[in-house]
Amino acid sequence: MKVIEVEGKSLDEAKRKAADELGVELKSISDENIEILDEGKTGIFGFGVSRPAKIRISYDVNTKDIGDPTKQTLMDLFEKMGVKAEITEFHEGENKVYIELESEDSGLIIGKRGKTLESIQFLLNLIVNQQNDTDKKIILDIEGYRSKRERALKNMSKEIAAKVARSGKPITLEPMNPFERRLVHLTLQNDTRVVTRSEGQGIYRKVKVFPKR
Repeated sequence: MKVIEVEGKSLDEAKRKAADELGVELKSISDENIEILDEGKTGIFGFGVSRPAKIRISYDVNTKDIGDPTKQTLMDLFEKMGVKAEITEFHEGENKVYIELESEDSGLIIGKRGKTLESIQFLLNLIVNQQNDTDKKIILDIEGYRSKRERALKNMSKEIAAKVARSGKPITLEPMNPFERRLVHLTLQNDTRVVTRSEGQGIYRKVKVFPKR
C-alpha cells in the first residue's frame, strides 16, 4: 500500500497531482481512498491562495489487473446482444475500472432511462469479478451519458423541489438506482424548503420530496 500526501491550490489540483505522482488516471482513484487533510483557503477578496489544499491518498500499487478480461467479456456481451461498440477510454485503478464506449447503437445500449446500460454493467461486474476473484467496481459509460443524466437529474430535482414548495404537497419521483437516489438527496440536502426520503424496495425504490414543515 502506497500512501502519499499532496498539496495544491485547490482540492481538484491536489487530486490531479496525486494521480500524476502515482502514474494513474484520476478517474481510477476512488473517493474512499482520498482523505482531505485541509480544504485550503483563498486569499483576500478571492485572489491568490493563503493556505494550500492538502490530501492524503492510500493506493495499492500491486492490485490485480483485470483490464484484458474486462474488455473481452464486454465485447462478448455485445456480440451476444447483436450490437457493435468501441472502447474509447479505459482507466483501471486500485479498486475501480472506468470504461467509455462509442457506438452507432448507443440508444439500444443505454435503454430507457439507462436501464439497459445498468444491466450490462451489472453483468460485467458479476462475470469479471467472479472469474478473476476480485471485487473491483467496473463503471460503464457511453458517449458521456452518465454525466448528461447526472446534470438532468440535478435540474429535475431542483424543479421538483420548487413545485413541492409552491404546492405544499409531496411528489414521488420515478424508481432510480442507488447512485441516482443519492444524487437527488445530495442535490436537495441544503434546500431549506423541502426534505427527501427513499421509499419502496429493490428496483422499485424511489425518492419522495416533502415540503419542510
